[in-house]
Amino acid sequence: MLKHLPCPAGKSCTAFKCLFHHGGEDKPTEPSDQNARERQTAASESQDTPRKRMKLTADSSSLFATGSSKQAEPGATEPQAITGMGTLEAKAPSTLKMAISSSTLKHKAPTARSAVTNKGPSVASPKPANAGLGETSSKASPATKPLAKATPKKPETLNPRHLQKAPATHEVRTKLVKALHEQYARLNNELKKDVKDEDARLVMSDQELIVKALDDEQDTAMKKPTLYGNSCKNRILNYKRMSVAKWKEERAASLKAEDGEILEPEEIHKVIETGLTPQQEVDFLPRLVWSLQGLERYGYVSSIPKGEGVKKAKQAVEASGNVEVCDRCNRRFSVFPGRREEDGALTSNGPCVHHPGKTYYLDRRPGDRGKSERRHRCCEQSVGDSDGCTTSSSHVFKTTDANRLASVLNFAETPPNPSVPKDRAVCFDCEMGYTVYGMELIRLTAVSWPSGDELLDILVFPVGEYIDLNTRYSGVRPEDMVQAERWKPGDDASPTIIPSGDPSKPPQRKLKIVSSPKEARDLLFNLISPDTPLIGHGIENDLNAVRIIHPSVVDTVLLYPHKRGLPIRNGLKYLMERELDRKIQIDNSKDQDKVQGHDSAEDARAAGELVRLKIRNEWKSLQLKGWKLEDGVIKAPDN
Repeated sequence: MLKHLPCPAGKSCTAFKCLFHHGGEDKPTEPSDQNARERQTAASESQDTPRKRMKLTADSSSLFATGSSKQAEPGATEPQAITGMGTLEAKAPSTLKMAISSSTLKHKAPTARSAVTNKGPSVASPKPANAGLGETSSKASPATKPLAKATPKKPETLNPRHLQKAPATHEVRTKLVKALHEQYARLNNELKKDVKDEDARLVMSDQELIVKALDDEQDTAMKKPTLYGNSCKNRILNYKRMSVAKWKEERAASLKAEDGEILEPEEIHKVIETGLTPQQEVDFLPRLVWSLQGLERYGYVSSIPKGEGVKKAKQAVEASGNVEVCDRCNRRFSVFPGRREEDGALTSNGPCVHHPGKTYYLDRRPGDRGKSERRHRCCEQSVGDSDGCTTSSSHVFKTTDANRLASVLNFAETPPNPSVPKDRAVCFDCEMGYTVYGMELIRLTAVSWPSGDELLDILVFPVGEYIDLNTRYSGVRPEDMVQAERWKPGDDASPTIIPSGDPSKPPQRKLKIVSSPKEARDLLFNLISPDTPLIGHGIENDLNAVRIIHPSVVDTVLLYPHKRGLPIRNGLKYLMERELDRKIQIDNSKDQDKVQGHDSAEDARAAGELVRLKIRNEWKSLQLKGWKLEDGVIKAPDN
C-alpha cells in the first residue's frame, strides 16, 4: 500500500521486500520537453508562494483527490506527512524523481492515520496552492453557520387537538369545532364587506379563523371539562346571535391584548327574554310551584312537629351525652352547650382534618359501564385518597331531623298578611353556621322577584354558642357579628350605608343584627303571605333554618334535577355556569383568613334568574301547544 511513495533510503535501502517504491521496479518514463517546462513553471510559482503547513479537515479528501498528478521536481519543498496525532515532516532526497501513475490518482483519500504527501498546486487549476486551504466550509466550522430562519407553523385543519384527557369523543369535539368555526367565518365575512382601510387588521385569514376555533375549543376542554358540552354550545349560540359591531369590538380588544395593552375581562352574559312582562312572569310562577308532600325524606318539612316527637328528640340527645358525629370528618366527639366547666371548651376530640369541598362524580365516557369516580372539588383528590386537605380547630355537626330542630326552635306556618302586594314574589337565601345545637341561621336575605330589589338583609345571633361560622361558605366573620349594630323593634332593618372616601370604591354596607332566629323570621313574615311564592335553591335548608312551613315554594333543585335524581342535587354555581354561562361564588383568595365566602344576596338573585329561564322555556313550549296572550292575560287554547 506504500508502493506509490519513493523509498527514503533510495538505492542504499537494505530492507527485505521494502514496502516503498524503488526505481528498479518500475522505471519512470522520461518526461517530454513540454512537460518539463510546465513542471518548472509550477515549481517557480510554488517557491514564490509562502508555504504553509497543511491542516487536515473534514473536506481534505477533496484536496487530495484534486491534487497535482505531476512529479515533484528537484529543489521543491519537502513533502508533509499528516497523521491523526499531529504533523510529521520528512525530507525526501532532492534528486528523487518519480512518476505518478493513473492508479495513484484513483487512490482514495487517506484516513487520519495515513501519511499524505503535499504535491503542490496543480498546473491545470487556476487557483493558487493555498486557495483551497484558506476556504472553510459550513460543515467544517459550525460557528460560522448562518442563522436558521424560524420554521413557519404548520397549517392546521378543523381537527381538534390531542388532549391527555378529552372531555368528549373526537366526533363530538369535531362537530363543535366546526360549528364554532362556522360562526367565526360568518362574522368575519360580514366584517370584510364593510371594512375600512384602518380596520383591515380586524379581518382574520382562513388559517387564523381555524386556529381561533381550535384554541377556544381546547381552552374550554381544559378549563371546564365537566361543563364542556354546554359551555361550547353556549359559546356557539352567543356568536350566532352576535352582531357584526360586537364582533368588531371583540376583534379590536383581541388585537390590543396582542399588542400588550391590559384590558379588563368582559363576561358575556346570556340575556333572558321570556316574552312576558314582570307581572305576567309572576302570574306564570304558580305553574312552577311544587308541593312538599312526599318530599319529607329529602329534608323538606311540610307540617309542624308535634310535642311528643320533640320531647323524645330531647331525651335522645340527653341519653347520648351530647356525643355527635362530625359533619366534616365523620369522627365522634362530645358537645358542651354552655361550655365545659373546667376549661370552657365547646367540643372535644381535638382538631378536625377534612375536605371542605363537596364531592362530585366524573362523567363516564360513552360505552363505559364502570362505576364513576368520585372526587372532592376543593383539591380534586379522589374520595378515600386522604383524610383531608384542611384542618379546623373543632369538630362540628349538623342535624336535619325535624323534631330535633323543633327542640331548639319550633316551626311556624306563614301567617296571613293582607298588606303584602298580590303581585309579589320573593327570592330568599340563608347563611348558616355551626353551633352547639347543629347548624343555625346567622344571615337572612330576601330580594324581590323578578326585579331583584333588596327587601331584607340582616345578621342573626344563633340560639347556641357558635363553634364555627363556616366563613368559607357563609361569608360571615366573628368580627361582623361583634361589630354589627343591634336591631330593635321599630327600627329600619336595612343595612347602614357608609360612604367611601375613595370615589373609585363603592360605599360600604354594614349589616344590622337581630338577637335570635325568631326575630329574623318575624321580619320575613312582614314581607310575605301564604300565597307569596318563595324562590330558592335547595330551599328546604333555608326554610328549616328559619323554621318556616310555607305552602308556595319554587325550588330550582326540583326545576333542574340531577341526572341521578334526588337526593343528589346540582349546585347553584354549577347551574348558573351551565345554563346561563355566568360565574358566581368566585373567590380568588388563597389565604384562608381572607376568604370572602358566599353572598346570600347574590345566591338569591341567581336562583331567581334560573326561574326566569325556566319560565321562558316553559312559555315557549306552551305557545307551541296553542297558548297565547289575550289582553295581557295568559290563555289556554280553546278545545
